[in-house]
Amino acid sequence: MRDYKFADYFERKVLQKRPYLRKEWCIAVVERPTRSEPQGDSRCRFWAPIPELGGRYLRVITLADKVTILNAFPDRGVQAVKLSYFADTDSLYIDLSEEPSVESREISEGVVLDYNAAGRLVGIDIDEASKRVQLDKLVLSQLPSTVETAAA
Repeated sequence: MRDYKFADYFERKVLQKRPYLRKEWCIAVVERPTRSEPQGDSRCRFWAPIPELGGRYLRVITLADKVTILNAFPDRGVQAVKLSYFADTDSLYIDLSEEPSVESREISEGVVLDYNAAGRLVGIDIDEASKRVQLDKLVLSQLPSTVETAAA
């Protein structure tokens, strides 16, 4: 395990503004990110879901060394994909964002795409789902993910 450092800014400002954050969460995100990328200013960004935050994604910013943690915050722009099946209407909803839909477009009979105010896709509604997809099997291929099952 690497020896992680926390910048003075993290210690004095970030933890003061976000006292619910835990350093161990930040380290876990850097060590096992769902996504990571260079930020462009000699920094790196890492994302991963945090169960203690209700599965919300924590974004952690480090220096280029990927050891010095500068900032961390729950990222509103990233959320887990949620699939919900409603047996009474035989509908499957694929929720891509917590943002509300302001526009819907039917792209083929019984398949509706929902968009937010910025025009980004936030959900997919599939009518007569049991006739279109195999509902008793979900296959995740090459996704760095964990699966949670919620009670009906």
